[in-house]
Amino acid sequence: MGKSVLWAAIVILLDPLVLSPIVAQTRQAILQLPSPDGCHAVGTTTVVLRDTSRQRDLLVTFWYPSLLGSVVAPYMDKRTAAALAEEWKLQANFVDRVRTNASLGAPIEDGPFPLVLLEHGSGVVPAIYTVLAEGLASHGFVVAATNHPPDSLIAVFPDGHEVRSQPYWPVNANRRTQGVAIGRFAEDVLVADVRFVLDRLQEMNSRDSFWHGHIDTSKIGIVGHSMGGTTAALATKEERRISAGINLDGSTFPGMNDDVRPVELDKPLLFIATEEHALDPGSRAREYSGSESNTYYVTVPGSDHLSFTDARLVQSRFPTESQTNNISWERALLAVEITRSLVAEFFGKYLKGNSAPSLDLPVHVIQK
Repeated sequence: MGKSVLWAAIVILLDPLVLSPIVAQTRQAILQLPSPDGCHAVGTTTVVLRDTSRQRDLLVTFWYPSLLGSVVAPYMDKRTAAALAEEWKLQANFVDRVRTNASLGAPIEDGPFPLVLLEHGSGVVPAIYTVLAEGLASHGFVVAATNHPPDSLIAVFPDGHEVRSQPYWPVNANRRTQGVAIGRFAEDVLVADVRFVLDRLQEMNSRDSFWHGHIDTSKIGIVGHSMGGTTAALATKEERRISAGINLDGSTFPGMNDDVRPVELDKPLLFIATEEHALDPGSRAREYSGSESNTYYVTVPGSDHLSFTDARLVQSRFPTESQTNNISWERALLAVEITRSLVAEFFGKYLKGNSAPSLDLPVHVIQK
């Protein structure tokens, strides 16, 4: 169909009685995360992978198709939740009232399943992509989300030590100098982390009693948000084992000038962006160019940068008393459901050979 460009303006009348979880509008409201829409139950577990050559420890959280388990997984650990509550001005005990759809440590289904790497944005943690990760796992993908310190808000390790976010760029330098440093970090640290995780997952798939034979290492995709979107696109370009990539509202190199764009890819690419990102001539959505027949650009009207995460769902339910809550649950839910649907469809096409009607039937809807 030539170069595929999908500019979708989606207007849906939402019934809040259908979409909202059953919660009391009180200080003790419960947030049940949207149920995954695939046919598999979902399990989750977190491991620590040590890269001895770089003296670097990485927390990697997995979501995967599972047999039914008995223990509902927590949304995140309490120290991570406390850091996020401070950063986002959330109620201090919000994490106790978030319900996930995954079972902690449940046995994995017989595979093998395609692998999707999930890359977080700067200053957040992998757990805020739980809705997306659970959705992918329910559709038959193993999802591996790496916490990349010091780009993450916090990394809390099983032995009790933690690594907090800190700048890895010259704080007082001009924008371009900062951008070059950020771009170098993406190449030298984040993409290197991706390669290391892939190496270890291949080993685990061969030798580990839990994972043995359950990952199809010939079918690998990567999705990232913000700085993670930058990482995903660069890793798609540079890592031969990755077949397709998705960038959720990330830039080429944050802070750099237009002369470094575009980054040419010869693999399938899906770019999902806010209208602000897509229309800004200084940071256009066409920062990456994939092969002619499988490059997709999608804009989500009414979204903002964090709409592609769980952030707006959580913030709509657990703002502090001092914070005015202007976030619409219905709009937040629509954005995350559009995102996870398109991501699952894209990887279904390029990692499983499924059809992709939403992506391959371009629709341009204009709201008057």
